[in-house]
Amino acid sequence: MPASRPLIRRAAALAAAAGAVALSVRALSRPRPEAGPRLVDWETVRRTARARSGQRVRLRPEEAARLAAGYDVVAAEMVPLMAEVCGTPPATIPRITVLDRHGFIDANLLIVQRLLEPVERLRGSIPETAITAFGRRLTSRYVGEVLGFMSQRVLGQYDPVLMLPGPPPPSDTTGTPGATGIPGATGTPQATGRAPSSLYLVESNVELLERGEGAPAEPLRRWLVLHEATHAWQFEAHPWLRAYIGGLMNALLASGLGDEPGGTRTSSLGSAALRRLGRGVAGQLRGIGQLQAVMSVLEGYSNLVMHRVGRGHIQGFDQLEEAFHRRQAQRTFLERLILAVTGIALKLRQYDLGERFAEALLAEGGYTLLNRVWEGPEMMPTMAELRAPDRWIARTRRHGGARRRSAD
Repeated sequence: MPASRPLIRRAAALAAAAGAVALSVRALSRPRPEAGPRLVDWETVRRTARARSGQRVRLRPEEAARLAAGYDVVAAEMVPLMAEVCGTPPATIPRITVLDRHGFIDANLLIVQRLLEPVERLRGSIPETAITAFGRRLTSRYVGEVLGFMSQRVLGQYDPVLMLPGPPPPSDTTGTPGATGIPGATGTPQATGRAPSSLYLVESNVELLERGEGAPAEPLRRWLVLHEATHAWQFEAHPWLRAYIGGLMNALLASGLGDEPGGTRTSSLGSAALRRLGRGVAGQLRGIGQLQAVMSVLEGYSNLVMHRVGRGHIQGFDQLEEAFHRRQAQRTFLERLILAVTGIALKLRQYDLGERFAEALLAEGGYTLLNRVWEGPEMMPTMAELRAPDRWIARTRRHGGARRRSAD
């Protein structure tokens, strides 16, 4: 009997431990009615992002307004030159809003909120538990860290206000987004009845590139305005593009939430549900490929405009390019790791792919062939065609752009 006592004690200890685990899991999964049904704590995101941003001194509103007025003058000079590549420049572009890093975070918080609004609605039907609360803290911290990191890197941004559910875009704290008129042009973005798009420049990062890499001040700002104004032209001159990208993103969100075509949501794990899950994953992969392809075209085309027009009209353009490439080459190991983990590095490579695609079309058929990508959704290349531009060229010439081949 004495020899069996240690075994009894161990068995009792294991039983107690198992009971404690069961009680802990039960406690963690017990509904907590006092907590709100949120996926993300947006104030935690804001605080985390601002702490990560490295911003110590805020940009004063009057200084931001003064800088924005100067940028608008630069835009009025640079935008008409885009006709060399685009054929016709945009009739208007949004007035440029100058932000510091905290302003960039606040603006992008609203973009992320618009994107996650369907997921937040679904979260409202799930009881709050300690497990979901822990998940919210992790998610909020992650989103905040990513936004804070991006606030240190982004120089400029165009927000087209995609057809996504969620709150309307904010009025900027340093100025109200409007339209910058281009000489000889008519019309404003607000005439469409939708929320106005926005064009931001993050002055803190522009100044850092200027000082840290010796980038010439005025050419740098012309260079940035040219790139972001090209994005404005892409969306303002081609109304289908906004709805197309918004539709792709909404479809991805719907499939990610398990929505069925009839509006129901998959909840069982039977064979039919597994088949639906397989079809949903395949559809998501196709949708991601389509979205990656169009984003690659947007950025690649903007880079081409920046290079082709900038080289001919921006003094010291080569010096500016060298400064930008030095900035990219000097990323720390931590920065490269964050870029890889968040998928940003992959996106940057796809933008290079988009520029090579644009250059291939230009070499084959000049600006006329290149600008056919803006004729409609059917003319957007697939990822396979981005990697092999001859396939897009052959499809375009064979079908005249009437049908889009689903090869990817």
